[in-house]
Amino acid sequence: MPRPKAPRRSLTVRPGKAALPPASEADDMAALFECIKLIPLSVDGAGREVLARPAKRAKTMGTRNSICVAREHVTASSRAAAPSLSGTTISRKNAGEILAFRIRTCVGASGRRLLLHITPRTKSRRSGWSATFDLDDSHLSSAARTALQVAETQGFDSDDQGCLFALVNITIQQLGSSVNVDLLIEVRWAETVGIWGSERANSISQRTLRDRVLKTWYPDLHLRQADGVQASWSPQEFYEAACVPDKDTMNAEVENMKIPKLEAKLYPFQRRAVQWLLRREGVQWHPGSPGEEAGVQPYVPSASLEPPISFSPAKDADGNTVYLSPLLGLVTRNPTFFSSLHDFRGGILAEEMGLGKTLEVIALILLHPRPESPAMVFGHFLQREVLTTSATLIVAPSTLLDQWLSELNRHAPSLKVMFYPGIRKLSKSKEGTEISAEQLAEQDVVITTYEVLRTEIWAASDAPGRSMRNEQQYERLRSPLVQLSWWRVCIDEAQMVENWTNNAAKLARMIPRINAWGVTGTPVKDDIQKDLRGLLLFLRYEPYASDTKIWNVLTTVDKASFRKIFNQISMRHSKSLVRSEIAIPAQKRFVVSMPFTAVEEQHYQTLFEELAETCGLDARGNPLQADWDPEDPTVQSAMRVALDRLRQTVLHPEVGNRSGRALGKRAGPMRTVAEVLDAMLEQSDAAMRADQRSLLSATLTRGQILACQKRVVDALAVWQEALGKTTAMVEECRAQLAREIEEVKKGSMNETRSPSGDDEVEEVDDAVSVRVGEARRRLRSALEIQHRAVFFCANAHFSMKSNEEITVPGSEEFKRLERLEVEGYERAKQIRREILHEPYSKAKELMGRLARAAAEQAFVVIPEFKPVEKLGIESRRIADALEELGAALDEQAAEIDDWREHVIQLLLKPLVDEEMDDITGDEYEESKKLQEEILVYLQVLRTAIADRHAAITGQRNFLVEHETKTAARLAMEGQGPCPEKLLELLKVCQNVKPRFVEGDSLSSVRGLVSELRALTARLRHEEATGSLRAASELAIASDLLKLALNQQTEQTKAATGLERELDRFVATLNARIEVYRQLQVVSDMVGDYEGSLEDAALDTALQTIQRQEAGLEVKLAAAEAKHRYLKHLKDAESHSEEQQLCVICQSTFTIGVLTVCGHQFCKECIRSWFHAHRNCPVCKRHLHQSHLHDVTLKPQALRVHSEAHAGGSDGSTTSPASAAKKSLAIYKDLNAEQLAEIQNIDLDGPSYTTKVDTLTRHLLWLRESDPGAKSIVFSQYKEFLDILAQAFRRYRIGFTSFDNAHGVAQFKEEAGIEVFLLHARAHASGLNLVNASHVFLCEPLLNTALELQAIARVDRIGQQHETTVWLYIVDGTVEESIYDLSVQRRMEHMARNSKGKSRDSTPELSDVNLDEANAREMQQAHLSKLMGRDGISGEAVDKDDLWTCLFGNLQAKQEREERAPRNDATRRFLAAEAAEMRALEGRDGTGE
Repeated sequence: MPRPKAPRRSLTVRPGKAALPPASEADDMAALFECIKLIPLSVDGAGREVLARPAKRAKTMGTRNSICVAREHVTASSRAAAPSLSGTTISRKNAGEILAFRIRTCVGASGRRLLLHITPRTKSRRSGWSATFDLDDSHLSSAARTALQVAETQGFDSDDQGCLFALVNITIQQLGSSVNVDLLIEVRWAETVGIWGSERANSISQRTLRDRVLKTWYPDLHLRQADGVQASWSPQEFYEAACVPDKDTMNAEVENMKIPKLEAKLYPFQRRAVQWLLRREGVQWHPGSPGEEAGVQPYVPSASLEPPISFSPAKDADGNTVYLSPLLGLVTRNPTFFSSLHDFRGGILAEEMGLGKTLEVIALILLHPRPESPAMVFGHFLQREVLTTSATLIVAPSTLLDQWLSELNRHAPSLKVMFYPGIRKLSKSKEGTEISAEQLAEQDVVITTYEVLRTEIWAASDAPGRSMRNEQQYERLRSPLVQLSWWRVCIDEAQMVENWTNNAAKLARMIPRINAWGVTGTPVKDDIQKDLRGLLLFLRYEPYASDTKIWNVLTTVDKASFRKIFNQISMRHSKSLVRSEIAIPAQKRFVVSMPFTAVEEQHYQTLFEELAETCGLDARGNPLQADWDPEDPTVQSAMRVALDRLRQTVLHPEVGNRSGRALGKRAGPMRTVAEVLDAMLEQSDAAMRADQRSLLSATLTRGQILACQKRVVDALAVWQEALGKTTAMVEECRAQLAREIEEVKKGSMNETRSPSGDDEVEEVDDAVSVRVGEARRRLRSALEIQHRAVFFCANAHFSMKSNEEITVPGSEEFKRLERLEVEGYERAKQIRREILHEPYSKAKELMGRLARAAAEQAFVVIPEFKPVEKLGIESRRIADALEELGAALDEQAAEIDDWREHVIQLLLKPLVDEEMDDITGDEYEESKKLQEEILVYLQVLRTAIADRHAAITGQRNFLVEHETKTAARLAMEGQGPCPEKLLELLKVCQNVKPRFVEGDSLSSVRGLVSELRALTARLRHEEATGSLRAASELAIASDLLKLALNQQTEQTKAATGLERELDRFVATLNARIEVYRQLQVVSDMVGDYEGSLEDAALDTALQTIQRQEAGLEVKLAAAEAKHRYLKHLKDAESHSEEQQLCVICQSTFTIGVLTVCGHQFCKECIRSWFHAHRNCPVCKRHLHQSHLHDVTLKPQALRVHSEAHAGGSDGSTTSPASAAKKSLAIYKDLNAEQLAEIQNIDLDGPSYTTKVDTLTRHLLWLRESDPGAKSIVFSQYKEFLDILAQAFRRYRIGFTSFDNAHGVAQFKEEAGIEVFLLHARAHASGLNLVNASHVFLCEPLLNTALELQAIARVDRIGQQHETTVWLYIVDGTVEESIYDLSVQRRMEHMARNSKGKSRDSTPELSDVNLDEANAREMQQAHLSKLMGRDGISGEAVDKDDLWTCLFGNLQAKQEREERAPRNDATRRFLAAEAAEMRALEGRDGTGE
């Protein structure tokens, strides 16, 4: 019989179900003695006593394959003695086979006790007992506790590999009233002959025991894990662990390496890399010796005395040497087997970007072909026979496919190369060709893509099982990729399989192969634990790939094993390490700073202030509220959005959805700078008019409050003042509307003269019509304010006339006021008529159409059903149904006609006459009754027409049915329009509803027609047989069918016409409602004051409204100043480069002030003048502070500057000379003459923005200065590249982009393509664009890794020309802050790399230092997290850098302003004059 397994037990006490009644403690002790006695003794061949196992139990392996970890002695006692057993002593070995031992803590009245429970392990008739012993807690060691835990969990050898268990020898003795038990526990660890162990060994309980055993007896080997989830190490750990082939030992071996048929020369480091690759495949390049030819030979690693990775030597309980792996949870006496775990063929080729990984793989292919092999081999992973091939399979991203084909053809033209497009593409091809496994096997190299793997997983997996009832009818296609045993499989950009659950990664792992290579310059994008796991799964590197627990420990705790493993299977060179060995041409880097145009500056500064406010900060970055919290997620989110929008705006105002909406984004081409200025003017004008309306409305309200205080004369003065302003505003709006209409007329004339169907013309027309509509809306708003002012003035005249205390009845003043009152009300009526003209005209037009149709009887006529003249026997049933349905439809038609007539009469009721004098202001409310009655009739009409349509066509209108049910339910609840009337009409509608039953063909005209068609078809068949009856019936049925068809056509047409009529009724009703609604709005605007009329409340309201007016005046003045400045830019052509002179000091300035009257001064002068005079120095207009608008007039000149980085951080300044010595210009200076040449290039077209224009000029300049040169233009924003594309088309600059399917090939092969557009979200890793020699970075980047990704496309092996990187920065923007912070980070990396220098010393800037800093930046970056998420289009910015990026450049700007040259004499004079004026004002105030 099989041996029973030990049950899994936890630390909780589980009372067994006793077969006998509960026994006393003495009885339990007696049962224990009896159980121990039953353990028989036997003697083996050596004369030793061993346990004679009971019957029905298989013999075990004993302890031959286990290692003794420790032996521990435990003693316990009990007072529950059995009287009959006094003086009894029993000893047995391996008692754990029968008994179970458990430790429990008991807390009772006598305190805390540690108890040992001994229970039977096997179930029997007498298994319901438990003997309890006291343990001496003070003398129980931690080792004894661990041994007892092992005995409790696994008290016998279960024959499972890798398991911990305990062998327990027990001696029990009763002396008097006490019983003593003595346990000798031998903790043993079963050896493992494989890497996986047994299922039991991988259980949670065994893992817990291993951790406890290691901690107790092998503390030096114990892997201490923190509680909770541990984060894996940074990407840098991998790069530091990767192997770097040793120059000293390898150079001699590979110095004369010759690779047959390779059309390229390898650099020394590449030869070392190829040697490493060969050794990972089991061979190596042998340099040869006298009499021995050099070449590839088998590689036998030198014997190592070191134990396998993760294994460490240790001693067992007997002092013998054993080898423990805490990582794998294994113990062995002979670790030889585990040394072979790391001998799999292949690895990770992780050379830094641009160091020639492709060429190294090609060299490996040429050097190491597959030796002779059987035609078929057994694929162990797929468990089936596969065809052998000497081909190498290369899997690459689709974007690198052409590059691989080109590189293979260029460097190894002798190789037979084929592209495998996948089964699906082959099946869809016109030729219908197939590529068999045999064809692929004949190649040297086969290339495919990850997309092919993703879509071909279905053809690589086994077909699902099918029942015999539904056998497969067609042969299942199988991917040839899994029908071959490939000699080598290389996956390029291997980080693509980091997600090992996607289909591409799954198929890559399934492909049979001998050697497997992951090729990538960035194997770790974010997280070692996640990214490298996919690579190991592809390589099938076990057990680390498949065992999640082992992998987690390896990547979070066991750093030593991690380093050893990846030092063996991965290799990496960085540019800084091999800089002396490679011949990449030097690279120059320039930063080109440029100023905004005045338009861009104004737009940027306005947006900056708005966004800073959304972050709770002022324009200097100071909190607006005392409780502002930078750690608040809402604040951080707002700052991220602000930074992203500002960076987009620097490039172009319409980049990004938010920025586009801010300017009123429209379809079509992006705006030029002139168009941006127009949009800003429109926005400024709208904002200014809104402020005007708000101010005038507040003024009119103040007049109302004064009138309520019986200060009618004061109120009239206020209203008359407001009337004058509103009249001027109305006239201005009329003039603007007239201009817009004139523009429309001109456009129409031009269109008539030169018709064009271009989309651009349509867009212009749309824009013009929008402007006309906007002008009309503005005029209406102004008229509403004017109407209010005129009406209030008339009210004031009436009040003054009616007040006998003010005006004597019948006097001349009385008559004058009465005349003004009448004129005022008449003028208000005229304004009201103009306001209501548009809706009134629309309603009258629709009512007029309705009236004309009624007069001409042009409404739909519902035809009557014609009677059936002849009746046949077989068609009688259908004819009767048709007549019945026709009668019902005619009855319904009569009701519908009555309802239609009533609706028309209601709709034609006259509107409030424009000439009526008795307008009460309640017309809208009064019209509601009529409106509700019309709505009820329209609802009933809609229901009746839907019922009629269903009876005609057999199709129900479920939407109308739902609306009717909802309206009826609300009416029954007393809600909705005229509920009683609606229920009454719905009842009538239900009574006249034609009977229609869905599915009953006799209840609809269409169903009857179908029945007649079927009948005539049958009768026609019978007629053909010669039946005269059938012929007669057929003639009657045919006439009836013709009649029914005619009725169906006419009734359907009428029903459709009724639906159109209903739409006309609804449109007319809506127009009437709109008239009354707008009339109500106008009436409400001149209603009485709604606040409290108590004196105190009126005083408070007056003060409040006065403060509100003051604030609105300031706001309006600022808006007027801004609008005046924008108009000045428009009039003066903002692209002019003329410098501005201050009238006061006669000096040029860049930071100045524009007054609302249009005069410009430098900021210092006007500030001093304003404090002294409060007027304009030129026109003497009185000014408020809000009338002064700051302007920045920067000279439009490019400049190149270098950033210096001082070693100290104490904030001290250094002299220019000393600073120059320590200058660390990552980006160098450019000749001023060259900058002038770039700037002086004329662009024969509109200006887009500063950056777009400068970049366009720069590219045109390169045509002359560097003929034939090609460039990469990089931006983090794809939308900006779209704008550049439009500009390049405009100026005839050839370009392509990464998003173009064949863009890479075009850029390499077509001479007319000068520019390659690349954005940050493009997966461009591995892209080789060495035919380009210029890289344009459109904006500075905080994450330098993004910048390096673009630069690495050209700065790589194979580059034949000197390369140049151009970084564009706009002065005075967030780009300055970002650039400074980026340079600071790079310098910090170089400082960390510097050796033998003090921390405060500044590292020298060299190619090596810069390469090291760049490499460290790339290795430490979390590549997939570099770009923002959740609506952020640009790069991700850490929360600690947000404030610096937004406001870091402002301090430097302030320092530059302070260092600006001043006209001190003028400023001293103005300051003294201002002080004198203040003193005079003070004396005057005192005298008063």
